[in-house]
Amino acid sequence: MNHSKNGSNFDRIPDPKAIERLEKIENDPKYANLVARAKNPDAKPSIFKRIAKVVCSVAKPVLGLAIADPKDFHGTAIVTKDLENHSRLTAGTVSVSSALNGVTNMSLLIYAFKSMGSAGVPMALAANILILIFTNKTASAASGVKKGNRSWVWCATGAMIWANLLQSIVAGVGTELMLNQSGLSQILAEQLIQGQIERVEALKKPSPEYLEAQKRCQEGERELAGIPKSDPRWESLYVRLYGTWAERNADWSQRPLDRLPLCRKLDPLQQESYKTYNDAKAILDEKLLVRQELGNDLAFLKRELPFLYEQQFLDDGDIRSGIEASRMAIYSFLNKLETGDWAGLGFPLFFLLLSLFFSGGAVAMTIAHARREDTQMSFDDDVARERDRWLNERCRELRRALSESSETSP
Repeated sequence: MNHSKNGSNFDRIPDPKAIERLEKIENDPKYANLVARAKNPDAKPSIFKRIAKVVCSVAKPVLGLAIADPKDFHGTAIVTKDLENHSRLTAGTVSVSSALNGVTNMSLLIYAFKSMGSAGVPMALAANILILIFTNKTASAASGVKKGNRSWVWCATGAMIWANLLQSIVAGVGTELMLNQSGLSQILAEQLIQGQIERVEALKKPSPEYLEAQKRCQEGERELAGIPKSDPRWESLYVRLYGTWAERNADWSQRPLDRLPLCRKLDPLQQESYKTYNDAKAILDEKLLVRQELGNDLAFLKRELPFLYEQQFLDDGDIRSGIEASRMAIYSFLNKLETGDWAGLGFPLFFLLLSLFFSGGAVAMTIAHARREDTQMSFDDDVARERDRWLNERCRELRRALSESSETSP
């Protein structure tokens, strides 16, 4: 039988109350994870927990950069509780404003990187985080006013104002892009159809042969008008321009072009010049009748002009190009503003005004916080030196008092 160093050879009897508490913990669902780990300490965490741990380890520093740190809004020379609280409020306001702008701008950034395929969303997210970091850091820099860096602070303040203003303006366009995909597709379809009409109308122009014949005919008519009819040249010039007097009522359409007088060539040359236009316009007019029947430009393109539809749209009707979708969102938003279509603006206008209000409030609070006396004192090097001097004197007095007390003690 083995004995312990204390001379006891019996196991200690467990406390009944301790056993009861352990059983209660073991049966409590809140501690099921801890009980399982106690029973099997060597077990590896599940793949989901490991992934969550990795995500948290990556997200924590990223969020730390994307969220404004209250400590950046004051110095360390002298910090009161009131200053700490107001720095926390200012940093929170800046972070909320930046986050709202980030949400409304995300759709625009996604479409900006849409052509990159599967890497587009991560790139858009990275760009959005960088914009958040820039906005928050410029706000932090704008709070650090002290001697010798006022120009630097003013530059940071200007950058903060412009960054917030630009993001607020883009907020309306981004919301339009995010919530009005079908409307933007219809606008683009209408523009594409109008482009086809304009291309056909561009064919309605005279050929060089017609223009040359018209010029020579006009020159001949001016020359004929300047010659009296009694002049022998008048009759020969008239024949060259219009034919003989006996042929004045003849059907010139049945004669070859090279056998026609100069001015009689204008009509057939004009008809030949406009033949391509007339054929194209006839085909287009026939298609435009279908457009009226359907009443939907996107459906019309898909049915009658499939090559153009596949070039510009996806199968579900969304715009294929991110740049084109962004252009349509800007066009739609500005057009509604110009025409006063407030009902059509709806959410885009709401988020634009909300972003302007949040951004304006964040900028105003940051500037006001930077101009506070206690904020500037917290960054003041003279105050820091005076604080250090005062602390050093108190330390010396304390050491001197301790030394004296130790000498007088028995």
